Amino acid sequence: MTVFDMLPACFALAGAVLLVVAAVRRGGLTSVIKAHDLLPVSLVRLAPLAGPAEGLAGSAVLACWLAGETRLLRFAAAGVALWYLALAAYLAVLLRRRGRVPCGCLDETSPVSAVKVGRAVLLALATAPLIAAWPPVPAETGARLLACGLAAFTAGVLIVAGKAADLRGTSVAHGQ
Repeated sequence: MTVFDMLPACFALAGAVLLVVAAVRRGGLTSVIKAHDLLPVSLVRLAPLAGPAEGLAGSAVLACWLAGETRLLRFAAAGVALWYLALAAYLAVLLRRRGRVPCGCLDETSPVSAVKVGRAVLLALATAPLIAAWPPVPAETGARLLACGLAAFTAGVLIVAGKAADLRGTSVAHGQ
């Protein structure tokens, strides 16, 4: 198996890595969701569970991939893909109703943007093939580890690109 054979898995696993990073890095998600004032009170009460739930979903995909557990990987990947679709819908509504307010994505300050909506949709689409067991989980442990390492690199690139888009959006908004 070559590195090029691993690329689809890297993109699929990058979404899982980002969920784990978000769950670890973010602290004030509940207050950000309350400030958005989009969800009914009954759902806002569940906001403290959002961070752990996304971390669990991402961790489950990575653990199943590393263990070579294809059957459970399909269910975990479905959870991650659905999470990103729900996130895309939430961010789209937030952008439309509140504008460029902090979205709570990876931190409490970066604003919601069309780029973040698009990234969530792309991560859902990238994760979806795992539901159909594609690409197949490599038999070799080293290949599975390599795919996770490349996925972490890809997630890092997505984070940096998102920060650059945030900076660009801020400078455009201020007329610079």
